Amino acid sequence: MAPLLGSWDGSEPAQSRKAGSDALKSILYVDAYDSFSYNVVAMLEETLGVKVTVMTIDSEWPDGNMHEFLRHYEAVVLGPGPGNPNLPKDVGIMRDIWNLQDNELLPVFGICLGFQSLCLHHGVPIDRLPYPLHGQVRHISTSSKDIFEGLPAVEVTLYHSLYAKLDTLSHSHRLLSEGLEFLAWLSLENSGSENRVPMAVRHRQKPFWGVQFHPESCKSEKDACKVLLHNWWRMALTFNKVVGRGGYGTLSETIITPHHDMSAFPDVAYEMLRWSSATSAVSAHCSLERSHLTPEDVSEVFNKPGVPTVLFQSNGRHSIISLPSPGSWRLEYSVETQQLSLSQLHGEHKAVEKSLTVPQLWDALRYLMDMKKVNSGSLACLPHPKGSDQVSASCEYSTGSSSTCSSEDPPDVSLLWCDRSIVIDNHTGNLLIQSTRESDEGWLDETLKLLQSHPSSSGANQEADTRFLDSILREGKIVSPEEANYKRQINSCKAELEAGESYELCLTSETSITLPTPPTEEGRITFPWKLYKKLRKYNPAAFSAFADLGDAKVVSSSPECFLNWDRESTLEMKPMKGTVRKTPEMTMEKAREILGSTKEMAENLMIADLIRHDLYGICGSGGVHVEKLLEVEDHGRVYQMITHVKGIVNPDQPGFAVRHMPQLKSSNMAVHGITALQRCLPPGSMTGAPKERSCMHLRTIEDRKRSIYSGVMGYLDLGGGGSFSVLIRTAFTRFTDRQTPQQIWRIGAGGAVTTLSTAEGEWQEMLTKLRTVCNVFAPSEGEGSSR
Repeated sequence: MAPLLGSWDGSEPAQSRKAGSDALKSILYVDAYDSFSYNVVAMLEETLGVKVTVMTIDSEWPDGNMHEFLRHYEAVVLGPGPGNPNLPKDVGIMRDIWNLQDNELLPVFGICLGFQSLCLHHGVPIDRLPYPLHGQVRHISTSSKDIFEGLPAVEVTLYHSLYAKLDTLSHSHRLLSEGLEFLAWLSLENSGSENRVPMAVRHRQKPFWGVQFHPESCKSEKDACKVLLHNWWRMALTFNKVVGRGGYGTLSETIITPHHDMSAFPDVAYEMLRWSSATSAVSAHCSLERSHLTPEDVSEVFNKPGVPTVLFQSNGRHSIISLPSPGSWRLEYSVETQQLSLSQLHGEHKAVEKSLTVPQLWDALRYLMDMKKVNSGSLACLPHPKGSDQVSASCEYSTGSSSTCSSEDPPDVSLLWCDRSIVIDNHTGNLLIQSTRESDEGWLDETLKLLQSHPSSSGANQEADTRFLDSILREGKIVSPEEANYKRQINSCKAELEAGESYELCLTSETSITLPTPPTEEGRITFPWKLYKKLRKYNPAAFSAFADLGDAKVVSSSPECFLNWDRESTLEMKPMKGTVRKTPEMTMEKAREILGSTKEMAENLMIADLIRHDLYGICGSGGVHVEKLLEVEDHGRVYQMITHVKGIVNPDQPGFAVRHMPQLKSSNMAVHGITALQRCLPPGSMTGAPKERSCMHLRTIEDRKRSIYSGVMGYLDLGGGGSFSVLIRTAFTRFTDRQTPQQIWRIGAGGAVTTLSTAEGEWQEMLTKLRTVCNVFAPSEGEGSSR
C-alpha cells in the first residue's frame, strides 16, 4: 500500500541528478497530439533540470511491459490535447496510468486533458462549460497548500471547453471522488450566477496531481508556475524516496520509435546537384550606390515578359530580384500524385520526371543546399543574398481533402534555381549585383554598366498600363463567397470549439475572378506583371512578391512573416492574428483598444503558444524566447496584432521533433532552416490550434482545396539564410492553355474563429481582408469601391 500523501513532509530537496551519478532524472511525457506539447517539455526541462522522453497517446508500451518501462522514470506528465476524456481514443495510454497497482505507483502530473482524465477515472464526470475559455487569461484562487504552497492566487492561461463537474455527482460517484482533493478554483459567471470551476486536484492517497490550466503558456504567470512545478517535483521525489523507487537508470531514446517516415534517399537529388554544377562556392559581386531604380525597374530591365521570374519585395531592409542565367532551372512537385519535374531554362539538360514522397523532396532540398553552400562573398546584405527562390504553393492540410485537384491548381511546390540576382537595400538605395557562377566577372561588369545608364521607368508607362488593365478588368466577373454559407461554416467551427475539438479554427473562403484573356501574346504574358504593379501601389506590404513560374502566376501583398533564419543560428516567426480596418476615424489608439479585447488577444495568444511549440521542436529546451507579444502594428490598410518569437539552433542539442534526423548534424543553417520550414508548415496562423486536429476539421468544413493561398513564398540563400512570407492578400492563377478565352484568378480570405466570434463579425473581417486584393481587379474608375 502506498503511503498517504498526508504522511509526507515534502521536505526532500528537489535535486535533478541522482546521487552518485551525473545522469539527469527522467520524466515521461504523454503527448495527446497537442500543438503546445513541446512547450510543456521545455518547461519541465528548463525549470526542473530533468530529461524528458515523449510518447504519444496511441503508442504501445515497449515490450508490452508498462510496469518495467515506467521503473526508469521518476514521474509521468500527461499533457493537454484536443478531444474529450470520455473517448478512449482521445486519451489512449493515459488510462493505463490510473490502473497501476499500489506497488507500481509513480508520481503523475496531468495538464488540462490529463487533469480531466484523472478526475473522470475517479468518478467526477466531465461536461461542457457554459462557454469555452480558449486562450483566455484568468486569475484563479488556490488552497495555498500542497503544490500551491505560497501561491494564494495565480494568473494562468486557459484552453478548455470541458470541466470537472462536481455539482451533480451521484452518491456512488461522490464516494469514489472522495479520494480527490481540489486545490484551486475559477469563479465563472453564468446567467447572473457564479460557478466555481475546479482548476487543480490531487489524490489523497496516491501521488497523482492535475491542473486544468496551461502553466507552459507564455501568458501564464511564469514565476508562480515555476514555484508550482518545484513544489510538485519536491513531493514527487519525496514519494519515490519513501517507497524506494529509482536506481534503474535511463533508457535509450530509441526504445520508443518516433512517428516519422523513413524514406530512401532520392536519386533525383544527385540530378539536381548536376544541374547546379555551374554554381561555385564563391559569390562574385559588385555594387551600385544610391541608385534611383526601384525593384520593379530592375526586374523589367532583365526579366523579359514570360521568363520565369521571382521578385521578393520588402518594405523592410532588402528586396531581391531573380535574374535569368544559363544555369537557371525550375522544379515542380505535386503532393497528390507525388510527381516531381525538373526543367532547365537553357542548355542541354532535358526535362526530368520522377516519383518521390514528400519527405524525400525535403531530403533532396536539404542535400542540394548543403552541397552548394556559398562560403564567401558579400556580407553587405545579410541575411538576404540569393541562391534560389522557392514558392511552397500549398498548405499540407489541403492534401487529401474531399475536393479533387483541379486543372486550375498550380503545383504544390514550385522552385526557381538562380545563380544570378540583385539585392536592393531599401534604406540606402544601393544595389548589390551578385553571381555564384564560375568566372562571371564579365557579366557583373556589363550588368553594372547597364544599370548605371538605365533611366527609372517608374510611372513612365502608368497611363498605358492602366488603360490596358482596365480593358480587361471591365469584363471581369467576380464570384464571392455566399454570406449565408460562410456564416454556417462559422457556426460549424464554433460547434467544434465548444466540443473541445480545437481551441481556434482559421476558416477561409475563396473568391474567383474570371477575366477575358488579352487578345495578343504580349498582353497575355504582361498582364500578371502589370496587375502586380497595381497591387503593389494600392497596398504596399511588408512582403510584396511576384512569381511567374511556368503556368503559375502569383501576385502578393502579404503583411505576414512566416519564417526567417539567418546564416548563423537564429530562427524567427511573426504570426499575425487580430485585424482592424484602417479608416479616417480609426487611429492606432482605437485599434489597440479594439485588439486588446479578450477575443482578439485570445486569437493571437493561441498562435503564439503554437509557434513556440513549433520552434521548441526544432531548437530544444532553452532555445526559444518571445521578443514581442500581442503588439499592434500599422500594416498599410489595416492594423494588425503580431507576436515575434525567436529560436536558436544548436546542432548538438536538437529539439525532440528532429532528434531522429542525422543530417541535422550539419553546421549549415540552410539545412536547419529547411527542416524548420518542413516541420512548421502549414502556418499555424492559417490553421488554428491544435494544428493537426484543426486541419482535419477545416478540410471538412471548407470542403475545398486552398491551393497557393495560405501557403508560403520566399527564398533560400546559398549562404545559409532564408525568408518566407505567408501567402495572404494574394491572387494567383494558372495558365494551362494560352488559347483559352478566359483566365481565372483566385483570392483567399478568412479569419480565426474562436468561441467569442460572431458570424457577422467574422464575415465583416473576411470582407475587409478580401477587399485589399479584390479591389485591384476593379477598373481604375472603380478602384477603392466596396466590393
